[in-house]
Amino acid sequence: MNNTQRLSIEVNEDHPAYQWARRQSDSVAAFGHIGTHIDCYSKGPQKSEYQVETVVIDCRVAMPTMAMVKGLDMGGKGVVLYTGNLERHDYGTPAYGKCATHLTSEVLDQMLGQGAAFILIDSYGIGAHGEEHISFDRRCEDHDCFVIENIRMTEAIAGQMRGVAIRFDRAGGATGKPCEVTALLG
Repeated sequence: MNNTQRLSIEVNEDHPAYQWARRQSDSVAAFGHIGTHIDCYSKGPQKSEYQVETVVIDCRVAMPTMAMVKGLDMGGKGVVLYTGNLERHDYGTPAYGKCATHLTSEVLDQMLGQGAAFILIDSYGIGAHGEEHISFDRRCEDHDCFVIENIRMTEAIAGQMRGVAIRFDRAGGATGKPCEVTALLG
């Protein structure tokens, strides 16, 4: 039987990200985008629970290039972008938000063309803050691929990860939905 490791980040009422969400004019939407969550801007996954194999890409030195992703078997899998951002910086801090962990448009298109089901990242997203972030998430959704942000990764977990179990509540209209992510280690 496989070992498991919880990857989800929980944010309590004292956390700066929680306080930020509470101050927003649309706090319901903001709360959906703190901690570990799945972005669903135009549509969401069909089910509320998944268990998929993973492909882990070590992005601690640099984000993936075309050469790094071409030929990887991503079809129906969760692609984990292990950036090390959460290991180096506390979640929600200015340093965490300033870490450049976004994909290029070309690399994203390649990943989507290879049929990734989920893209999981131990950072705030796969696109630069603002419009690109939302645009990249929507492009993923157009290809039935969904982005899960702010997962807790370590080198040990990345080296042993064979899959992930994902659970979230599909109900509600928020564009960010808190989710539970568990690494399946082997």
